[in-house]
Amino acid sequence: MNILKLQTTDTYPQGKIKKLLSHVLLMFLLCAFAYARFEEVHVLIEAGHYTEANNKLEALAESTKDIAIKSWCYYQIGEIHYNYTHQYTRAIEAYDKILNLEENGLAAEELFLAIIKKGDVHSRMGNYQDAIQTYDRLIKLAPATHFVHKTGLQKIRDINNALADLREQQRIAIQYKGTPLAAIAQFQIAELYRNHSQLNQPEKAIEKYSALLEAHPDAIMAPEARWRIAHLRHTVLNQSALAMATYRKVIEDYPTSNFAAEALFQMANIHRTAEKYSLAIPIFEKLKQRYPSFWNMHAVLYWTGVCYENSLNYPKAIEAFETFVHAYLPQLNPGYLGQISMHDKSVSEVKTQIDKKIEELAAQMSQTELDRLNTARADRDFSAALSIAQHLIATAPHTPQAEQAAERLPTLQQLAAIETLREKLQNQNLAPIEAARARLQIGTLYERKPLEDYAKAIAAYQEVLKHHAELTHAAEALYRTGRIYAERLSTPNEAIQTYKKVIETHPNTLQAMMANFQLGELYRGLRRYNEALQAYETTIGYPERDRYIAGGYKDSYADRAQFRIGRVHYEDRRYNEARFAFEEFIQNRSQSPRLAAAYVYLAAICEDRNENAQADYYYERAENLLTDNPVQMTTLIEEASALGTLQGSTDLDTVIRFIKENRKRLGVEKAESNQ
Repeated sequence: MNILKLQTTDTYPQGKIKKLLSHVLLMFLLCAFAYARFEEVHVLIEAGHYTEANNKLEALAESTKDIAIKSWCYYQIGEIHYNYTHQYTRAIEAYDKILNLEENGLAAEELFLAIIKKGDVHSRMGNYQDAIQTYDRLIKLAPATHFVHKTGLQKIRDINNALADLREQQRIAIQYKGTPLAAIAQFQIAELYRNHSQLNQPEKAIEKYSALLEAHPDAIMAPEARWRIAHLRHTVLNQSALAMATYRKVIEDYPTSNFAAEALFQMANIHRTAEKYSLAIPIFEKLKQRYPSFWNMHAVLYWTGVCYENSLNYPKAIEAFETFVHAYLPQLNPGYLGQISMHDKSVSEVKTQIDKKIEELAAQMSQTELDRLNTARADRDFSAALSIAQHLIATAPHTPQAEQAAERLPTLQQLAAIETLREKLQNQNLAPIEAARARLQIGTLYERKPLEDYAKAIAAYQEVLKHHAELTHAAEALYRTGRIYAERLSTPNEAIQTYKKVIETHPNTLQAMMANFQLGELYRGLRRYNEALQAYETTIGYPERDRYIAGGYKDSYADRAQFRIGRVHYEDRRYNEARFAFEEFIQNRSQSPRLAAAYVYLAAICEDRNENAQADYYYERAENLLTDNPVQMTTLIEEASALGTLQGSTDLDTVIRFIKENRKRLGVEKAESNQ
């Protein structure tokens, strides 16, 4: 059951006042109608809509004839103005309306509570004589044996003692002005105003703490004074935003003070109680890292576990709870269990409860982790999704959920890499060359398996052109875009235009040379043979960029282009030109991985012309080269698409069998011709 936040923890005696309040509220909540209204008001107050909550309560109080519901409405109105809006006159008016119900048969418990709250409001306003008179009414009204009678007496004593102490501290502050003793007196004055059981004026206390900090910024109690201001705004005045700002000030101004750790703890708790677990977790983690000896570390571990659990990060939750149970709970004084809201349990009961929670979380972890992975993926938080996937695979490798995570891992790795690169691009100080490299890398990641998102790859390459048109990275982006159009999207016209743009804008680059070669490939595929020849010839005109490969062979775009010239002539049935080109290739490219392919093409040309002896010679040279030579074999298979029966061959045995059969046939034909 949600209960409206009520400030009763400092009221003497705490336990009995709480019981009285609980009795009153439970009596109200027996009515389903009132409970529904209670929930509605609670939601409004949690959202900070105090005026709307007040108006609903007043309307309900006016419309009902039930004395208990009327009293409940006025009590909630009083609490709103006492705890949240700090319109204390309106709070007193609300409590007076409860007291006016006495003649209508109002229950004694409700009457007692209203008198106590009215006295508290007078104290909050600094009207101590009015407060004393109010508490005196409680003393006269309640039997001497009733605990509220004793509460009234104690409250009057507390006020009188505090006022006497206030006068003494004011005297010391004046007498020792400008000295450390004066600072201590000022601090004590602020403390008197802070304490609910003394002068109960938090706003006045903040004023006094602030004056102390201004007059004695280096005083030994300065960190505590700043923290007290934040804590009052947090726990008494319900000013969370101001409290957060002041807690941060404690951390910034007094980082080595124990109160800096206290400030972090309270900041995390503000987020936790507001159910903003993702904001609470990093603060708890920072507290663990910066202040490992923090006295309340057991609570830090426990609440960190709670936050991770509510964030559905079960591995981290289990880790935090395990640390709490094994590292802190065995040595914990039971009096500290209140810090984790378990003051009513023993250490053994707490251990049993947490052990059960760990067991339940472990049982649910695999599916929950997969759900978290899916959520992170849907939210485009790829780094988080990758981390979750890796952890799931490592901790529960044989589960179906881990198998799904493993399937997604390659994709998540690339998406996380893209995410990291985009984050780097947000850095205003990133050098232009690094930014260009990052944008180009994003494009290549989209282009590669398993993503193969060519639209996004092209978009990334366009970003390179937009921001870094003068750099060689732009030439690479254009070239890769052309390859996508040509090889992935099968749009040769777009590819041709893109390659031409590379050559036009970055003529003296490796990418321009490669673009010329790719133009030759496209034109050859389109049977625009003259344009293909021109593109290959231009490629050869560039300085060669050799690539040394196994077997002592040397490859290059020029090598490939010169070979392709022979292929273009062959495919266009210009056999004389093809023969000349392949013969020139063999003569000039003795280290080429395409020598065997050139011999096979020459053999096919000679065979077509019935030059059987010459054809057999070329087949023999090819066979010798291909034997135990994977480099020559690989390139022959790549280049064999125009060779009829050899087209589609993919293994050494098939190719060698093809050559041997041709040589055998040529031998027969040669013998027949000799006869």
